[in-house]
Amino acid sequence: MMQDLHTNMGNGGITFCSWNVKGINAPIKRGKVLAHLKALKIDVVFIQETHLKKEAEHRLKAKWIDKVYHSSFTHKSRGVAILIRKGSAFKHTSIITDSD
Repeated sequence: MMQDLHTNMGNGGITFCSWNVKGINAPIKRGKVLAHLKALKIDVVFIQETHLKKEAEHRLKAKWIDKVYHSSFTHKSRGVAILIRKGSAFKHTSIITDSD
């Protein structure tokens, strides 16, 4: 699982992480992933292959997470999410979505 975790310190001291979790429907795995990300103190996390449906988006929320942006899976794609840590220097200015 950890071989798919990539972190980077961006300009201005914001930390970024990209992680293909290969599914986080299972409560134990989801808990471990979120606990590990909290311990790393990542500011912006890009998660691929969440395998979560739209109605399960709330499962990505935690006390240390300020914002969750999620695209649920379909039969062709398996879902992605962006998690923003509370207190990070991230500033939301706009959302651009496609019609699908």
